[in-house]
Amino acid sequence: MTIKISLTQFLTFNSKISTSARINCVDNIKNGPEYFPGLDYWKQLRDAIKITLKNGDNISNILSTVNSVKEDKRANYLRVANKMIHFINQHEVEYFETGHAFWEFEDELSVSASPELGLKIDGERYLLKNYYKKPNSNSKVTKSNIKSTLALMSLAKYDFDANTSKLAVLNLQNGKLSTADPVSVSTKLALNIDAQNFINIWNAL
Repeated sequence: MTIKISLTQFLTFNSKISTSARINCVDNIKNGPEYFPGLDYWKQLRDAIKITLKNGDNISNILSTVNSVKEDKRANYLRVANKMIHFINQHEVEYFETGHAFWEFEDELSVSASPELGLKIDGERYLLKNYYKKPNSNSKVTKSNIKSTLALMSLAKYDFDANTSKLAVLNLQNGKLSTADPVSVSTKLALNIDAQNFINIWNAL
């Protein structure tokens, strides 16, 4: 049976800086509740960002979503909203529609790799994955330790023409954009090893 996970879940797994943290991550994915919109902590903000950019509205409008969520979410929503506002305001940005994508490894792991946003940033087209999760001591989201995630995005199968766009992760912990480099032999090997490690931990639990 093929394991099916999201790109956020794979990226979170790759961001873990210890074996024990990776085991806990896979355990939470495998044994936690199945996804449905009501359990998506960031859904309201994610939707607000997409709608605001799609409509060409002022990105500061997403702050209204911060005020509309439950009080226990507001600090995290405000932190991420401010990072997104700062990033967008530093650039000339135009929204464009995208489609779906997935990546498979050895018929054992399937990762949904659909872009969250299509944005033309300062004239360059990007397919973006936003990373929202709160910073913690067990994770580090930098280009070096999410390189295999960026490689996965590059090697995914798209149902639209992705060749004219750069692939990138926008880390909303710090507002930094990490762009995929051409996939080298060593980077592809690292991706395959990460995928196999995920499978091995999953099967061991």
